[in-house]
Amino acid sequence: MVRGTLIVATVLVLLGVVWIAADWARSHFVPSPTPIQIPVDAFVQHTGYEDMASRAIAAFNAMPASRRGAFVENLQANLGNMDQELARLDDSRLTILCIGERHLDTTRRFLAQVVFPALAVDVLLLEVPGDSLPLMMSQIDAGQAEVPLLGENIAAVVRAARGARSGVVVAGIDESASQKAQRLHRGYGSRDISIAGNLRSQLRRGKRHAVLFGALHCADQPNWMYRRIQLGERRVSREEIRNVNVIGEHQDGTLEAFLAFIHAIGVERRHFMIADVDALDRLIFTWFPGLTRSFQRFDSVIIFREHGHSHSPLTPG
Repeated sequence: MVRGTLIVATVLVLLGVVWIAADWARSHFVPSPTPIQIPVDAFVQHTGYEDMASRAIAAFNAMPASRRGAFVENLQANLGNMDQELARLDDSRLTILCIGERHLDTTRRFLAQVVFPALAVDVLLLEVPGDSLPLMMSQIDAGQAEVPLLGENIAAVVRAARGARSGVVVAGIDESASQKAQRLHRGYGSRDISIAGNLRSQLRRGKRHAVLFGALHCADQPNWMYRRIQLGERRVSREEIRNVNVIGEHQDGTLEAFLAFIHAIGVERRHFMIADVDALDRLIFTWFPGLTRSFQRFDSVIIFREHGHSHSPLTPG
């Protein structure tokens, strides 16, 4: 009986001590002046992709020296200087350029600050229905600093295109509500069929057209807008129709792994343009299969720097 009473008393004392300690902690809590953050030098921010870079480094190190040298030379030759490659693209015969983007603030700012000032276009075709365009353009023309399109500012992009060439025509070619209703009533068709038809209606002979849409619409794949224009537009030669994917360095985990890898093997580039994706060494797509989606469905790819921090501290071994 006495032993049982002592056990109960001991438990009560311990509970009292725990409560007093917790109460003290609550009353004396001081928040940390510096919240916990991901280290700024951790380049690969998508979970698990740093392992992909490490495996690629191991495979690279396992190759004969001559093959390693050829691989590096291929990268150096094809990961071109951004300004020079954009200038070459601007000088080329180009009637339709489909620019694939992710609808993000960093992408829109890069397009406005770097891409459109370097590319003189006559017609800018946007991912907005034609009947919704007048309100958006009235806001831009009124000087409104930020005008949203698909969640991010489009005003600076429009102003950059106008600044590179006077008289730029801006048109909306996304599927309208009436087109969608008619399509659903018929029971066949697709949004991208509507977009492709709207694009064709905006084509102007002898003019250069920039089509700024989500990357999927601009990818060369069946049933999407770009493939339909590339194969079906008879007024423009196929050599004058191109697509380019614009990706920020941290917008895709496989891309982060690839950039960490090339940095580790001595190709220190994070802001570049691949003018001809087909010219890249095929091993890249073996080691980084996810790049098949973001690279191989486009003629060209633009990778742009989003942040100033350093690469992951991977080493070539």
